[in-house]
Amino acid sequence: MDEKTVVLGGGSLGLLLAGKLYAAGRECVVWTRTREQAERLNAEGLALEEAGGGERLLPAFACAWENAEPMDGIVLLAVKQTALTERFLARLFELVAPGGTVVAFQNGIGHIEALRDALPDREIVAAVTTEGALRLNGARVRHTGSGDIRLGDDGHTRRERLQAVERMLTEGGFSVFLSKQLNNEMMRKLLINAVINPLTAILRIPNGEIANSPDRLELARALFRETHDVLGAYGLEGEAADLWNAILRVGEATAGNRSSMLQDVEAGRETEVEAINGMIVRMAIGKGLDAPWNRMATALVKALK
Repeated sequence: MDEKTVVLGGGSLGLLLAGKLYAAGRECVVWTRTREQAERLNAEGLALEEAGGGERLLPAFACAWENAEPMDGIVLLAVKQTALTERFLARLFELVAPGGTVVAFQNGIGHIEALRDALPDREIVAAVTTEGALRLNGARVRHTGSGDIRLGDDGHTRRERLQAVERMLTEGGFSVFLSKQLNNEMMRKLLINAVINPLTAILRIPNGEIANSPDRLELARALFRETHDVLGAYGLEGEAADLWNAILRVGEATAGNRSSMLQDVEAGRETEVEAINGMIVRMAIGKGLDAPWNRMATALVKALK
């Protein structure tokens, strides 16, 4: 019998994770923010539009996380970093029993330490993914681009638990890797997000449109140079030219995607700009540096709400 698995979060990534697990025959429960979404998933099922074409309508099992029962299995935490409030973490402490495993997919950095402080005696696994997903409604998700999932093998998590998570996600059809350098990969992803996300949100454009204008590219380069310098002060590894090219490749590979920050702006939701560009500003201050481009990006995105 499969170990009990929960996907906490009914956004783009949460629905993609649940849909792929359901498609592989894996049992899991989706804990949603609202009762309305849970009822819709239970009544209609989850529609998964595959990256390579085709669509599957899958039976789904969901409940609002406020009404969920405690469990000691695996929780795939697919909410934004901004959701990790004191109240949320206190509820998560009630829901995940000692010995349970939480796999954290949040953007930015700093959340792993917060989760470990709030959830003692639970296994916290850091995860970074390049999978692309778009939630079309509360019961339909489109897999917009295949990537991979990297799990932190940093010595904090028992090997057997890490392998259980790896096996489950692999069975779901994801490419999964264990990484002993996930902190560097998290900083690399923060660098990419700090450039692409605010520009697409402010300019209201898909990812690929950044490279289609010299003026937009110059803005991206300015954000990149500043963010690279700040993260470099914290140990980010990699040549600047290689990291810049990685951003261009992401933009090309996800050309038609609308970033999560743009989706949030268009829907009138709170964005993760404070956890991304705002984090860069705070990190810069911590090293006696200045980050005017990130400070401006943060202010502009917040002004769009």
